[in-house]
Amino acid sequence: MTSAIEIVWRQALKTFDGRKNVGFKLCLKNFDKLWNLMNKITAEDVNLNKQVLDSIQMQPAPMCVIDIFENKDLTISIFILKHGVTMPMHNHPGMHGFLKVISGEVQVNSYTLKTNDDHRIKLNKKITALRHRPITLHSNSPACVLMPRDKNLHEISCIEGPAAFLDILSPPYDVGDCGNGPRPCTFFKTISSKLCTDSADIIEEVKLLVIEGPPDFYSKSLKYTGPPLM
Repeated sequence: MTSAIEIVWRQALKTFDGRKNVGFKLCLKNFDKLWNLMNKITAEDVNLNKQVLDSIQMQPAPMCVIDIFENKDLTISIFILKHGVTMPMHNHPGMHGFLKVISGEVQVNSYTLKTNDDHRIKLNKKITALRHRPITLHSNSPACVLMPRDKNLHEISCIEGPAAFLDILSPPYDVGDCGNGPRPCTFFKTISSKLCTDSADIIEEVKLLVIEGPPDFYSKSLKYTGPPLM
């Protein structure tokens, strides 16, 4: 019998096949089908059991990562945040993505840049973004979606943990864009903000500063022990 994670994997391959090619057009029907399949994934489907989760709090790293699959079009991973840890605000340059919580509870703050900067935003640059209303996600919540521009930045805080989420990104960070080399993951911090009252979803306009990756935030790799994908 085909496992639930293999079904998700096959649909992700179908959805993002050729993602790196010039002129790629996303099929929304395939995208929506992948989102619906992601919504059904559980910790049991990827063999993320209590023993693994209990061991996370004993790790010195604030986050653990389980790599499941990667090719030129997409990457599938599981991220596990220790209780009380926040994944710093970062971007996903030109990417589509899904985030499905499978254990614990997180709060996600998402941001949309107001400018049309390319993927290579210089260190110490100030940039304006819109902060969307934060959402709280747990194992019964639908997958959170990020787009190449809308809600492309986010920070994720573990409010009940350890918290684990299945993550699909397309294309991967390591896949270059138009021959310009790998997509950099850029980190940001808020330096000022003002309230927005004309939108139910957008709560603030914020000024962000591009910063170095926080040295105290790092990850430990764990082996994937769930069902094979082929």
